[in-house]
Order: sequence, then structure tokens, then C-alpha cells
Amino acid sequence: MSIFKMLEELVIAERETLDSVKSGETDLRISALREMRHADNSSRFGEAMTVAHFPLYFTDALSRMFYKAYNMKSGSWKNYTYADETPDFRDVKRFRMSLPETLLLRREKAEAKATYITEAEIHYGVDEFARQFDVSWRAILNDDLGEIQETPARMAQAALRFEDQFVSNLYDNATTQAGLIALGAAYGGTGRLTSANLAIGINAMMNHFDAAGNPIVIGKLRLVIPPILQIQASVILQSILMAGVATNDKNVLSSYISGVDVDPYITFAGANIPWYLVADPSEIPAITVARLRGVPGPWVYKKTSDVDIISGSAPSPFSMGSFATGDIEYGVGDIIGGWDNATFVGVTDFRGMYYSSGTTP
Repeated sequence: MSIFKMLEELVIAERETLDSVKSGETDLRISALREMRHADNSSRFGEAMTVAHFPLYFTDALSRMFYKAYNMKSGSWKNYTYADETPDFRDVKRFRMSLPETLLLRREKAEAKATYITEAEIHYGVDEFARQFDVSWRAILNDDLGEIQETPARMAQAALRFEDQFVSNLYDNATTQAGLIALGAAYGGTGRLTSANLAIGINAMMNHFDAAGNPIVIGKLRLVIPPILQIQASVILQSILMAGVATNDKNVLSSYISGVDVDPYITFAGANIPWYLVADPSEIPAITVARLRGVPGPWVYKKTSDVDIISGSAPSPFSMGSFATGDIEYGVGDIIGGWDNATFVGVTDFRGMYYSSGTTP
């Protein structure tokens, strides 16, 4: 016997033995349990939500209130990513020309030796992402606390969380990490976030070269960390002296770090906590986030009702829904994209990054 069948029989027994329970209330519970029993999986709950889907909210005590919703952590990825717009859903191409070669000695009456430049190309585009939420007009009518009507705002919050995760996945992944480590000590290390290891990372960033071997000038760096390293980063950058360094030299690390950005979706296991250094996007577009032109972020929308009251007076939520079903439909959409490379995934210019796995002291 399934758990839903057992629950249904218990509720039927309750109706037969407890005369004080209103028959309408018990029928509502039985109806909801039958819906759950016949559902093969959780996909049924993706359909239109009805009063029966909220038994705790609509059928219990007169005095009810909701706890405050959890505040979700949000990333600050716009500080260290490069925003690029595309006019439509076709991929855009971005080129970089190399610098000419250096000068060579020219003998008397000899011709100057020729030089050359090379081009490099990457291309990326955007995709559309969306979700929708249906609710019956009866559920809205019963929503005396206004919680269900807050759903559009929650959908907007969900879209912002999706963006945080999407951007984090562009660079915080095993493929990108392995690609940076393979480039050598100038692009990847293993040290945990300490003053000494941060100095190593900064020195590594100052030792980056272009394809022709010319040194790259990087003036501003962003330290990107998971939330668990916030206190450690503050101690390192705000200490007057170099924290944890035996010589107690003056702390100059903050003069190289223009800001600390928290990415709540950086993944780690145990004490191995990774961290990143990213060049300011105005100098090097290390991580590019593509946007559809004129669409800077997600949007929430509602389906227009096709109900037209001809006579009589209907409840106001009735005129918000569908003529066919009475459902009130909300949606949220977003258009965002990035590079998809076999070696660096969403890192469009590896010369603007340094990664540390945080596995060694």
C-alpha cells in the first residue's frame, strides 16, 4: 500500500469518527491526497497550482503568518566580468591583433627587415532561459496573507540567482582550473588564501605575456572568493603589517587589489577552498558575459486575461485568469550567454586570470 493511499484512508477515518471536523475541510484534504497519489513524479506540481496544493496555508487555524523569507546571497560578478552586447541570437566574433615584432639592427645601406602581425578570433552568443508559474484564481482569492501574490517577485529573485550561478560556471569549473594550472605557475597555484600566497598570485599576474612574448601591464586586480574566505580576506588586506609573515613587513597588498568580490557558488570540498585573481575588465576581458542588446537583465511577465465580464459581478481574481481554465500565468525570462571553449570554458582571455586551488598552506 502506497503512503498516499494510507494517508487517504486515515483522513477518511478521521471524517467518520470526528463529527467536529467540517466535511468540506476533510473533502479538500482527501482531494489533495488523491492528486498526490496519482502523480507519478514531481512534474505534476509544475502544472497549475490550485487551492488543494496549499493545505497548510488554506485549511488550518484562523491566525496565521509567514516567517520572513530567507535572504539569498548574491554575487558581484559585474565587477570583474566584461559585458558584451549582441544584436540578436547569432554568435558574435571578437578579434585581437598581435603587436608587430621588435626592432632589429639595420646595417648601412641595408633594407629594414619585415615584420608581421597575427590575428586571433573567438566567438560566442546568447541563449534564452525561462520558467513559468500557474495558479488558479481561487488560490489568489484565498491568499489573504498575500504570499502567493509575491510569486512574481520571487521569480525575479530566482532569475538573479540563476545569473549568479551561470556566470560562476563560466570560470569556476574543473576544465578551466585544469587549463590554468597547465599553463604553469604564472596562471595557477595550490596555496590557500594567506598573505604570502596572495603575494605569490599578484606577482604571477604581473608576469603575464602576450602571444608574442611582450609583458602585459595589469594595473588593477579583483580578488574573487567564496563567502567562507571573507574574514580571511579582510584580515589580509586590512592589516597594517603582513599577516602571518615573520618579518612583519608593511602590508602593501591592498595597493594591488582594487576590490574583493564574493561568489557564493564557488565550489569546494573540505579545507581546499579555491580563490581567483581577475584583471579589471576594463584592462583585460578575462570573463565575458554576453547580453542581448537592450536587455540588461531578467524580466517578469504575466499573461493577459481573455475574460470579459458581460453582466454580474465576479470576484476580482476571476478576471485576472484564463477564460478556459481560470489560471493566472506568470513567467520569467532572461537572455544571457558566454564563451564555450574546450580548454577554458567561459574564460575568454586566460591572460587576465590566476587560480589557486587552496590545497596547500
